[in-house]
Amino acid sequence: MLRVISTTLAKSSNLAATAATASMQIGSFRKQSTIIKQSDGVREIVLNDPRARNTLSCEVMSSIFDGITKDVHDESLRCIVISSTGPVWSAGHNLKEISASSDGGHAIFSQLVDIILNIYKSPVPIIAKVNGMATAAGLQLAASCDMVVASDKASFAASGVNIGIFCTTPGIAISRVMPRMKSSYLLFTGFPINAQDALTAGLASVVVPEAQLDAETNKITQSIKEKPRAILAMGKKFYYKQLGLSVKDAYDQGTDVMVKNIGMEDAQEGLKSFVEKRKPNFNKK
Repeated sequence: MLRVISTTLAKSSNLAATAATASMQIGSFRKQSTIIKQSDGVREIVLNDPRARNTLSCEVMSSIFDGITKDVHDESLRCIVISSTGPVWSAGHNLKEISASSDGGHAIFSQLVDIILNIYKSPVPIIAKVNGMATAAGLQLAASCDMVVASDKASFAASGVNIGIFCTTPGIAISRVMPRMKSSYLLFTGFPINAQDALTAGLASVVVPEAQLDAETNKITQSIKEKPRAILAMGKKFYYKQLGLSVKDAYDQGTDVMVKNIGMEDAQEGLKSFVEKRKPNFNKK
């Protein structure tokens, strides 16, 4: 069954009331530019405005923020997938909105930063399922997810420099997942790279033929659902924390986290199952 997660930005007060009601019911509610649904522990945020190349308008970013933050501590939620419809995963920020802004786009750029920081803080893994071009802020969003599952039709570019806008904030994201020589190639030239190049450079986690993208994503989400939620949450939190620590501090604090992990009920069950040569029976909370 599908459950609606967010129904903001309705076009009229009557529709808003209907949307608010729908969000509390089993069913489906379709927004103009995004679809957010949840089934069997997996929440999917679908960028659904292919005519606008799935640009990250303020409306779309508000919806994405809702999708990655609403009820995120509900133990039934195990992971989040960001996908799209159409040939472009996301072409980045809505340049018309930036042009019309009174602050040079500061609030718009900050809106995406809030999304990215909440991706890092989320207790569940967040996966970018990319089956098309991810460029500029779209590249930034994909690179900020915990994993990028890409089809062989995917491509990635920091194309802002082509119109005189250096992809400064996307560069922050890609420089943390790609080697300097490859990220600078993207940033300084605006050239795209294909999915295999992204995989080699560390931007993509896995690349599969387009026809296998759904199955591969489902395989990954199923694996995540089989793991204890609390242990994954603890591991994800420290993983990102240790990236900013010295090696010594990372090991000192990491040892404490490991000890805490070992003391948890599901870890004890895992140790016992290993000794008894059977599959662990996690409570998965």
